[in-house]
Amino acid sequence: MRTSQEPESLLALDPGVRESGWAWFQGGRLKSTGRIALPKHLKLTAEERIDHLTAGLDRLVAEGVAVEATPAGENLAEVVCAQPSGIRWPVPSLELLETRLALWSQRQGLARHSYTAQEVRRAFTGSARTSRDRLAYAVMASLGLIGQTRTTHEWEAVAVGYYHLALRGYPASSVSSETGGNDGSTSLS
Repeated sequence: MRTSQEPESLLALDPGVRESGWAWFQGGRLKSTGRIALPKHLKLTAEERIDHLTAGLDRLVAEGVAVEATPAGENLAEVVCAQPSGIRWPVPSLELLETRLALWSQRQGLARHSYTAQEVRRAFTGSARTSRDRLAYAVMASLGLIGQTRTTHEWEAVAVGYYHLALRGYPASSVSSETGGNDGSTSLS
């Protein structure tokens, strides 16, 4: 049973300084996924890469997924993020990433929720130390998406979105996918 109001739309992120995965949920259903990345050979600072990420998120909300997956009149209501964890020392680029994502979601007027990678992985696989590949398989299996090609960042974004919806009281059977094959996956460079 649902414990709170269903979000109009939910953007789940696996944010990274080099590559980020996203998953768009509408009414508890996975609508599309994608990634925001720059070529690895570009020698950019962490701040420049994070600027690219937030600009990509702006495009995603303004013209990409919001147009394709969100019915007219309904808006993005929440953003959920997977947090890197397990690092026991300060990492300035990750701290900058966290700060900039908080500012981005505030500027967009979005409720923002964060979950550690370990808690999401434990929920899907029973182990907090599960690899990204095993998490991807667990997500595919639980959503009936075996064989769909997505990056590990996309699967992690799907996992964090699914985890958030489960914590809000959505039964596993109500959180499903409407994407098929690669047509639900988009890359923003």
